[in-house]
Amino acid sequence: MTVALSSPPIGDLARLVRRGVTWWVDELAQLLPRRLSRLLGHEPEPLILTTIGPGGGAIWRSEASRMSTHPGRTPVTIAIDASLVFEASLDLPRAARRSLRPILEHQIERLVPLTAGETRFDFRVAPGADDNMIRVRVFIAKRSALDAALTTARDAGLNPRRIVIAGWREPGPPPTLWESDQITDTGRALRRRMEIAALALAALAYGLYLHRLDQIRDELQARVAAAQPAAETVGALARKLAGADAEAAFFARRTRAMTPLQIIDAVTMLVPNNSWLTGLVLDHDTIEISGYSPNASALVELVEHSALFRNPRFSSPITLAPDGKREHFDLTFETKRVLVR
Repeated sequence: MTVALSSPPIGDLARLVRRGVTWWVDELAQLLPRRLSRLLGHEPEPLILTTIGPGGGAIWRSEASRMSTHPGRTPVTIAIDASLVFEASLDLPRAARRSLRPILEHQIERLVPLTAGETRFDFRVAPGADDNMIRVRVFIAKRSALDAALTTARDAGLNPRRIVIAGWREPGPPPTLWESDQITDTGRALRRRMEIAALALAALAYGLYLHRLDQIRDELQARVAAAQPAAETVGALARKLAGADAEAAFFARRTRAMTPLQIIDAVTMLVPNNSWLTGLVLDHDTIEISGYSPNASALVELVEHSALFRNPRFSSPITLAPDGKREHFDLTFETKRVLVR
């Protein structure tokens, strides 16, 4: 006969682990502030304490799917019977909506025979018959009735967070007649921590920014130091090139330049054989010639068509020679090429 030995089913072990993890996560969720739980997508399910009738009798009814093992940490919502709440309606101007609660606090004594300090209230706003008016539903409860409900919950070891109206059937959450200061304090503490965290992150970001600037500065200094020899080499090459350019320009000017002998030879070739010169003056690139010619005006056309000279003009009026056959002239013009002395 064969006997089969087997270990406990793995599925049972997995369910036990899952239950333990679920219990632990639920315990942690109960410790979170309500607003933070909402931000994280977790809405804690409260216990409900319902007070029945003016006599103050109470029954316990849990609307939570799971109860914490630490009742004192469990957030509790107390729902008081609607018979303990007085409801009234007021028609107010639409402009009053911005400061409804202070306005309603001054209206409490007109609605119930109690002072504002002896009551707690909440309100809901509905459209009025007129577009310029709003209808405000006011829910008022005695502070003594609320204190009795709070005492009952705390004596039972629970942690009341708010008091609402029981049996609310209308859209939206029920009116809240009382809310623990712990919720506000928790929200303030959370905001304060978030502000501190934001300042710390801003300081950290600024520090990282300065650190990055220091790194960039060090990198740039290292690059400048590494590029300094190359820059000096480039500067030396630039100076050499400038000197070479100056020498090349000098030789280019010498190539384009004309010597005085070349100018005299060119002027001699320019003046026709029936004319002669009595004077020739060289002043840089300007040439002045004087002499006699049968047609002195023709010399201007010869200079204009010359490849070496330009801008001909007479320095003085043309006069007739004593023999009456030739004209005396004084002609000035310039060379197209640089004169080398």
